[in-house]
Formats: sequence, C-alpha cells, structure tokens
Amino acid sequence: MNTEGTALPRPADMLVVKDNLHNFGKIPQGRPANTTFEIINSGVTPLKLDNVQASCGCTTPVWSRDPIEPGATAKIVVGYNAYAEGLLPRLLL
Repeated sequence: MNTEGTALPRPADMLVVKDNLHNFGKIPQGRPANTTFEIINSGVTPLKLDNVQASCGCTTPVWSRDPIEPGATAKIVVGYNAYAEGLLPRLLL
C-alpha cells in the first residue's frame, strides 16, 4: 500500500520459485546429487532466464534459455558435487 492507503499495482513481470530451498541431507563425499526447482511466470509477458549462478563451482544450474510464457512453468536442475567437505552453496537467480 502507498501512503494514501490504496493498493499499489502488481508488477507485470514476476517469476515465482515454487520451493526456494532444498536440503540434500547427508551426501557421501565425492558423489553428485541433483534437485529441481520449479519457476512459475505469474506475470503477463514472456520472461527469459539469461543468467543463473551458484555461489561456488561445486554447484551447477542447468535451465532452458527459452522464454517462459505467462502462467507457464520452467525448471532449473541443480547439480551438487560433494567432492570436498563443507557447507552447501546458494543458488542466485
């Protein structure tokens, strides 16, 4: 709401991540693990993911470069290679 108490318009372009957190649990060292994040285009125009990055090189996101139509979903498959011990990285959209 703005200062006059009226609702602000909703942005026309919006991507929503269905579940934005995943716990891999215990992964044996040296074994890769994968998970999939679902993204929904809740806007009114097609949107395209040009860049998805992880916070370290042990995590590799894979996604389609095709536009996501309004109301449609897309997936980002995230692979984590547990080569070294440590904390899990973050994925940046």
